[in-house]
Parts: sequence; structure tokens; C-alpha cells
Amino acid sequence: MSQKCGYVAFHGRPNAGKSTLFNALVGSKLASVSNKPQTTRNRLLGNYTVDDVQMLILDTPGLHNASGKPKLNSSMNSVAWNAVNDADVVCYLIDAAAGWHNDDAKYLSGILGRTEKPVLLLATKIDAQKQDVIARNVATIQQECAGLVREIPGSEVRFLQPLPEEISAKRPESVAALRSRLLGMMPPGPWLYPADDLSDLPQRALFAELIREQLFRQLNQELPYSCGVKIEGVDESPKRLHIQATIVVSKASHKGMVIGQGGSALKSIGTAARLELERQTGQKVFLELHVAVDEDWTNDLQAIADYEGIGPK
Repeated sequence: MSQKCGYVAFHGRPNAGKSTLFNALVGSKLASVSNKPQTTRNRLLGNYTVDDVQMLILDTPGLHNASGKPKLNSSMNSVAWNAVNDADVVCYLIDAAAGWHNDDAKYLSGILGRTEKPVLLLATKIDAQKQDVIARNVATIQQECAGLVREIPGSEVRFLQPLPEEISAKRPESVAALRSRLLGMMPPGPWLYPADDLSDLPQRALFAELIREQLFRQLNQELPYSCGVKIEGVDESPKRLHIQATIVVSKASHKGMVIGQGGSALKSIGTAARLELERQTGQKVFLELHVAVDEDWTNDLQAIADYEGIGPK
């Protein structure tokens, strides 16, 4: 039996539903998910292998305007754009509940300029709004993409039909249909990972991802964007997994906000993260959380590498 193996890269603006669909396709929670944009900061790889086909899905940070923002933002954009080069199929996701955004045209044009590989446009979250709203938004996406195709020579043969394909990550039949379609597009080639390896994500990176998810879920609107997570130690015994982690903030004034009155905020974050860690590892977890200040770390490339794994270590 000849093997097939290929990469599928997920791209789109922040909060387009990439991580939710990524988790659904892989069949396991690897990417953190919240209703705030830019929850994903680094490239995540998910492995779905069935029969003779291995599909490697790349979840990437949301493409956004990084001008005037910390270096962390431009680093995230670089991660996303670099994943385009690795892909055998590019999936560009647009939130159908929110509709088309002018930046979608810019980012789609950028993708078409970087790769000759096929592009599948996905209209996500089709169950998050009334159907008449979804229908209007999808029609607008179709019109805008038709205009884009006319402007870029050769793009009409690279956009896969239908344009867009509607998808709900909450509907198993919808996810299964998309998964089957993508598996059928994988090129011949040997597998790059063992079939039972769900990801190339190191254990510590997964732990940090799940802790940071709770920062986005529980803290005020802007604060999570200046928070990083560093796993200081992992000790595994027959009875439990002991994880020591530091939440890093970029301003001294933020430390008290993460800790909360009497430690209430940190306790809530720690409890929710511990329960998620136990679900993912199947082990009892003792999570030891601390908060530290690293002034303006989001503009320090070495700190970004240390806390987020982006760039040189």
C-alpha cells in the first residue's frame, strides 16, 4: 500500500475559527480556544492519519495589522506567512457570522502571491447567526472573491469550488465531510510522523498553551495580550503530574490584576487550567502557578522565543 502525506495550512484573520476547526479535524484539543482574537500565537501541527494517508494540519496565528504594535505581533504574522510555504493545500477561513472584511482581500492576495498550491475558502461559524444573515454574508464573500479572481491572473484555477465552502466545527457530519475532502488531496509520499503522534508540540508547550487559554478566557479584554507562560518544571510520579509555571506580565501594574484580590483571579485561572490539563493528560495534576514581571517582554525577541516558542531559542 503506497503512502500519502501532505500539509494543510489554516489561515485567516483573528477569531476566524481556525483553532476550533483544527481541534475538530484532528479529533483532539491541541490548540487553545477563546472568544478573543489572537489566542493562537505560534504554529501548531496536528496529525490525522487513517489507512494509508497522513494529513498534517497547521494552525497559525490570525493575520493582522502589526504596524505600531509590539514585536510579538510581527513575529506572529511571520509564523503565519511561513506556514503558507509548507502547505500542499491552503485553507483560508472567514467567519461567516461576521462577514467579509477588507483585510481578507489583502491576505488572500498575499497567499496567492506566495504559493501555487490550491486554496480552499471556508466560511466558518455558520451556526453562530441566523440563517438569513449567514446567507447574506456568504453571498458577499462570493462576490468579493469573484472580483479578486478577476484581478489575479490564474487564480481561478487555484481556488477550489464551491467558493466558499460552508463549514460548522460543531457539526460532526460537516467536519467529517471536510476531513474526507482534504485527505483526498494529500500527495503521494512517506509519512513524516508515527500514526499515533497527534502533534509535534512538545509536552511543555502544550501545557503552556492550555494555561494561556485560561488567561484569555478569564482576564479583562486587553490584559491577556501582554501575558506569556513559561513552564519552569514538570515532575511526573505514579500518583500525579506536578507542573510549575510562571505567568509573565509586561507591567508591574498587571501583576496584581492577574493575582486578584486575595489571590482569587490566579486561583480561578489555576483551577480551570488544572482541570483542562487533567482532561488532556488523563492524570491527576498539581499545578503550581506564579506571576512575574518582565518589563516590555513583548518587544524582546529573546523573551518572545522563551515564553512563546516563536523565533530562535
